[in-house]
Amino acid sequence: MFSMKIFLIILILGSITQMTKSKTASTGKNIPVEYTVSMPEPSTHFFHVKIELKNISVSQKNIELKMPAWRSGRYFIFDFSGGVQEFTAVNEKGKSLKWVMTDKSTWLIERSGNSVIVNYKVFANDFLSRTRGLDAEHAFINNLAVFMFAPKFYNKPLTLKVIPYDNWHVTTGMDNYNNEPNTFYAPNYDYFADCPLEIGTQTDFSFDVRGIKHTISFQGEANYDKQRLIKDFTIIIEKNFDFWGSVPYKHYTFIVHCTPQSGGGTEHINSTVVGVKPQAFDSEAGYESFLRLISHEFFHTWNVKQLKPAGLTPYDWTKENYTSELWIAEGGTSYYDGLMLVRTGHMSVENFYKEIANGVNDERRRPGNKIQPVAFSSFEAWVKFWKRSANSYNSESDYYSKGSHVCIALDMEIRNSSNNEYSLDDVFPYMFKKFPLDVRGYTNDDFRKACEKFAGKSLKQFFEDYVYGVKPIEWEKYLGYAGLVLTHSDSVITPIVGLKCSKNENKIVVEEVIAGSSAEKAGLQSGDEIIAVDGSRLSYEDAEKRIKELKIGDKITLTVFRNNRLTEAKLSMEEIKLSNYKVELTQSPTALQKKIYDKWLEVKE
Repeated sequence: MFSMKIFLIILILGSITQMTKSKTASTGKNIPVEYTVSMPEPSTHFFHVKIELKNISVSQKNIELKMPAWRSGRYFIFDFSGGVQEFTAVNEKGKSLKWVMTDKSTWLIERSGNSVIVNYKVFANDFLSRTRGLDAEHAFINNLAVFMFAPKFYNKPLTLKVIPYDNWHVTTGMDNYNNEPNTFYAPNYDYFADCPLEIGTQTDFSFDVRGIKHTISFQGEANYDKQRLIKDFTIIIEKNFDFWGSVPYKHYTFIVHCTPQSGGGTEHINSTVVGVKPQAFDSEAGYESFLRLISHEFFHTWNVKQLKPAGLTPYDWTKENYTSELWIAEGGTSYYDGLMLVRTGHMSVENFYKEIANGVNDERRRPGNKIQPVAFSSFEAWVKFWKRSANSYNSESDYYSKGSHVCIALDMEIRNSSNNEYSLDDVFPYMFKKFPLDVRGYTNDDFRKACEKFAGKSLKQFFEDYVYGVKPIEWEKYLGYAGLVLTHSDSVITPIVGLKCSKNENKIVVEEVIAGSSAEKAGLQSGDEIIAVDGSRLSYEDAEKRIKELKIGDKITLTVFRNNRLTEAKLSMEEIKLSNYKVELTQSPTALQKKIYDKWLEVKE
């Protein structure tokens, strides 16, 4: 594994930004943008927002304010402006200013005076998408979902004053401003946009890793072990420090939402927000899954928050930011989140084998992998990936999972071609140094050339096959480079119904029908409501059980409502041969295979 002494390499731009921020924050001068947010009645779900723009040039006749259309980490257009109401604008003397909306996310204000002071409310009741939420328990703010920005002031320094409800406190990655309570500083809106806030009675505890402060903030209740969390987080953090060779932040905050509905995570510039269910801490498997999420989001601190695709550099929060490199940014992170846990001892090698085997099953079974190249999955994220349809599984690949599969194969190709001298462990830190934040984002060609540099040969065909093409991955070859053998059970004949249904109140509704399945041949369609199986009305649970018990040769009749008309679908369970894969270590590896295996998983002698 590539390793360098910590702090040997300093990200120049990041250092300049931090120095500028510290100097400006300490002097307390020239802050032209001031935000204030309050939440006087949490049960109403309304944030009260105030924005003051100061020292406006007399030559500037109008001030434009925009509400962002999306948030980082989710390549999907939201309707943030739809929650805005009671917008008003005055000057520094309190005189009302004329304003008009020019599109759904833009407010144009007629200037009169040196300052413009805007007030509005934002309805916030969505914690699960990690955008904006406020209730009697706590508040969460992704700044992009709550605070408008003025394009003319976008790169100006700003402050945010939070007025918490009752005894609530604020946790955020932003720095405090001049020791003023609940007041924070950002050097520009882009930085501000990447610093979410948790406001409530959350439990915060801090610890140092190599002299750098890290904070874990828990909202909700769970049976977690504080000292174990600190120990395990520290190991994961240090492994990333060693991997990347440099630390791009002065302090870091983990915000954890722990509720029965929570899940997923979002990366930010010096923080992350993750969701976990309370029961995750009641089993080793659940805890390992939680650490996997932490590993994923923390790896993003470098891969996408610093090392960014060209299409995301710089961010444009008003529209789609198209990029074909999400298979690297997300897929590469999905590959390393598990690999890092193996290297830190938080995941067993056996479990890692199982994950690879599951990946082989997924890659070879998913019909969409034969239709959509992973580069297209990346580019069309705005169009398709985050707008799942009944045809998604059949027609699309997945830049998360398929991207991680391509990265495994690419890693093995570099290791084998370089006689185990180099790997993706060298490519990512190299790219991190070559493409500093906000200087220039990278392209697929840039990434390919970096891989070729360490592989010592052309990888054009590899990229044509697996990045821009739909050729099935040659798992046997690539895993074989590390001495792993891919086996499968004797073509187990498995009856595949091919239905994905949802429970809508007491209704059983078909969401997806897998191409080539028995369900498709029976004529079932997305939107069908299944009301009976073989003439008997069943609950969702009973119907699911009945269908799962079907054997090859069995036939059933499903009675369905389609467009409010009654019809029947006769489903016959046909023979479909599927291989269930298993990954094992060869009993007699070559010297090179053993070297690759040991260095890849960091096996200790």
